[in-house]
Parts: sequence; structure tokens; C-alpha cells
Amino acid sequence: MKIRLSLFIVHLSSFVLMLALCASSSAAGFSTTHSLNSGTVSITNTQKRSSWVPVALLFRFTAPASGTITVERRTGSTAFLLTGCTLSNNQHAVWVPDADIPFNENDSLLVTSTITNGTVEIIRKGE
Repeated sequence: MKIRLSLFIVHLSSFVLMLALCASSSAAGFSTTHSLNSGTVSITNTQKRSSWVPVALLFRFTAPASGTITVERRTGSTAFLLTGCTLSNNQHAVWVPDADIPFNENDSLLVTSTITNGTVEIIRKGE
């Protein structure tokens, strides 16, 4: 898969986009917020005959931070890089996939971050 760094929004104005995405996703999907303290967040689809797609990943840091973030899809022992970026002195970042990426049973969404002073909100919708 091709890395789409242009879809990572790291400007302060992304906060407005985050609010809009949160408001629109509440009726159409579900979200979970996870701490980045360990540097990794993983969500696995454990439901049979059910799939979901990520709508957006919203990153919030307690103070301006610099480092790297990667997002992968794991299917069995195979990892697919969905996106990655390097942040420099940012307090917010947003990733919005440019197409639906279905996560079927036992597929995992893995977020890795060298920045550990914040959270990631993962917004998903069922297919």
C-alpha cells in the first residue's frame, strides 16, 4: 500500500476537523480513546461475520510534541502500512483514510507512536 502522508493533518486547525468528525461519527459509528503511554495501541476485530472500517484517528498530546506515528493493518502475520508521519512541535494530528479499509474477524489496527504524552481516539463504523 502507498503511504499517504498528505492525509495526516497536523496543523492547529485540525482541532476544528476533529470536533466535526466527532460530532458526525456519533450517529454513524463508534469511537474509543486510548492512551499512548506505552507507544502502541492495538484494536482487533473479534466478531464473527462482522467488519468495521476506520473513519478517523484523532491524536491529542498534552503539550507540543515531536516524533513519529505509524498506522498498520495486521492480517494474520502480515502487516500492511496504512500511513506514517513525522510530527514536529504539534499538539494535534488527524488521519482520515482516503478509502474504506475493512477490518474483518481477527484483523487488527495497530498504532505505534514515539510520542507517549497523549491519546488517540479511533473512530470506526460498521460495514
